[in-house]
Amino acid sequence: MAKSNAELQKDKRAKEKALLERIGAEKRTLIVSKALDDALQVLGERHGFDEWQETVSTFLINLAAAPAEDSDRFANMSRPKFVTTEKQSQQLEEAGRTQARLDRGEE
Repeated sequence: MAKSNAELQKDKRAKEKALLERIGAEKRTLIVSKALDDALQVLGERHGFDEWQETVSTFLINLAAAPAEDSDRFANMSRPKFVTTEKQSQQLEEAGRTQARLDRGEE
């Protein structure tokens, strides 16, 4: 008798769990932005990786093995600095006061 879809899925999950336990691995997922997906695609094509997991694994293992001074430029992300102008600060304060009045039921 043929197995149901639920039984097939259960068997598949059991095999995957056994494999992960055998090789000492953990299954993880990665939510990616369009920019990250594009970068993984470029790196995969450039270096011959078939799957994004292979790209990420190789990159992280090699980055961790590199001396800190070599890996620094790859591990530092530029973070734009936002400076609030005096006018913006005043507008935010006024918006806060207005919202507080509305929360109290004042008009």
